[in-house]
Amino acid sequence: MIQRWVSIFLSTAILLTLVACSEADDTGQSQLATTQESVNGVQELFGSSLFVGDSIIGGLTNEDLLPGANVMGGLGATVQSTLDNVEEIASRKPSFVFLSMGQNDLKEPTEEAKKRFIQQYTELIDRIREPLPTARVYVLSITPVETTTPFSASMNLQIEIFNTALQKMAKEKGVDYIDLAPIFRVHKIQYDEDGSHFTNAFYPILLGYLKEQTDLAQQPRGPLVIDPNEAYKEAFSHSVFLGDSILGALSYLNKLDSTNVIAPSGATLDLALMNVEKLANQAPEHIFILLGSNDIRLSDKQTFIENYRQLISSIRNKLPKADLHILSIPPVDENALKQEARYTNITEFNQALDQLADEMKVDYVDLSPLFAANKISYADNGVHFKPDFYPLLLDYLMEFVK
Repeated sequence: MIQRWVSIFLSTAILLTLVACSEADDTGQSQLATTQESVNGVQELFGSSLFVGDSIIGGLTNEDLLPGANVMGGLGATVQSTLDNVEEIASRKPSFVFLSMGQNDLKEPTEEAKKRFIQQYTELIDRIREPLPTARVYVLSITPVETTTPFSASMNLQIEIFNTALQKMAKEKGVDYIDLAPIFRVHKIQYDEDGSHFTNAFYPILLGYLKEQTDLAQQPRGPLVIDPNEAYKEAFSHSVFLGDSILGALSYLNKLDSTNVIAPSGATLDLALMNVEKLANQAPEHIFILLGSNDIRLSDKQTFIENYRQLISSIRNKLPKADLHILSIPPVDENALKQEARYTNITEFNQALDQLADEMKVDYVDLSPLFAANKISYADNGVHFKPDFYPLLLDYLMEFVK
């Protein structure tokens, strides 16, 4: 896990730039502030804010720039998936909500995708306002992709179309729309390798710009967004959760630190195998693996088990002293079964997984008692879960780390 307090010196160097972002010179270089008082002021400025969106906005937690309690940014998140987590947004009781998403909603044909995007975004704002009627809502424009990226011309054109509709919708709903385009005109923004995400240097610039474009500095300070998950983070501080987006929500919802979760959207056993080196570098004492919801749609039982066997062997080779806990594939609801008949094989796959765990002398964790004892709320796709599932899951797994 990131040494959140030990690394404060490093993150302070980044935070110091925030105060000076409004003083950029002609080359777009920010002037560096030098006082700890300024750092504390910046942290306080966004202390009662919650940033909600996809993994682009999730980068605000990089190097502890903002605490996880102030950011809900998930890999692959869409407006629809965010709708499934409104209860979590409300539970943090923010005074200011910054919404930033859209790249994962881009689809063809553009007009149909735009219509669906705006409808869902409108519903999201309405749903947030119900439990948080006094919260100030800001809608951030979708950021462009790097021009060297394949298909960047068509993607950026679609982003412009979506942003025009987003600005119109924000005006109709009476919420603030913040166009991020000036950032890219003034600064030479560095992208990550995928041409969509950004390097860490982008985020102080972003927060400085948001300070300029809002009146947060003049607004009365609301209560700080409090992290209610410290007990879970401490209990699983020497664990890593390896899997797909079902486990990925543990990070998105701030139940665990992002360094304790390796669970990208759409992950399969093949992708997990590619992440073994990253897992090994973290040297966890416990590894919880939950995979299969994607594999079951792509492979037969025999291939699934052989791939799982390879994953376990690879992890053991790198981390011979770590305790491995193999979680059963969770059940899906009736709507998901109607959409994908292969989910009927979950019980059969889990039986084979139980046998494999026994053969390879690792823990098999049957999740079926958890579902039998609780009324589990599914997200709209019937495969993922609402936020209230995750405390139940972590409580269920607590015995393995005591």
